[in-house]
Amino acid sequence: MWLAPGLRRVGWTARQRPGLMAAAMTQSTIDLTDPSVFTAWATDTIRFSDQDNAGHTNNVAIAAYCETGRLAYAYQVLLPDKQPGETFILARIAIDYRRESQWPGTVRIGTRPVKVGTSSLILGSGVFKDQVCLATAEATVVFRLHGKPAPIPERIRARLEQ
Repeated sequence: MWLAPGLRRVGWTARQRPGLMAAAMTQSTIDLTDPSVFTAWATDTIRFSDQDNAGHTNNVAIAAYCETGRLAYAYQVLLPDKQPGETFILARIAIDYRRESQWPGTVRIGTRPVKVGTSSLILGSGVFKDQVCLATAEATVVFRLHGKPAPIPERIRARLEQ
């Protein structure tokens, strides 16, 4: 690998440590392609501008639909009684594109917790159009209190278990 003069290589690549990358991926046992696993839903409109050159809904639009579902879940379930300084921020997202879709239409986005940690949780989402799963996603979000990671409060944990 070529590096500009004065720079040195830092870190590792997936080729050097392939097992580490696989371990970092979440292996959810929840079938996010099944609409019945979701209790929280949001909707979004497929816009004409969401298409790529082939007329398919593009990957950036799918990521935006996942964001719509994630934020709706945050405001409906995680922080309906948000206290000053509390927020969740996105740390990681992995999206699996499962089917093509075209404009026009509406998508439904189901979101649910997949795993809860001390200060973070993984939310699973499914994006559906006409009962067909277009994409699934897993997003790691971190609870922050006054700008710093903090343990998820018990009142939020209780809502996650419902």
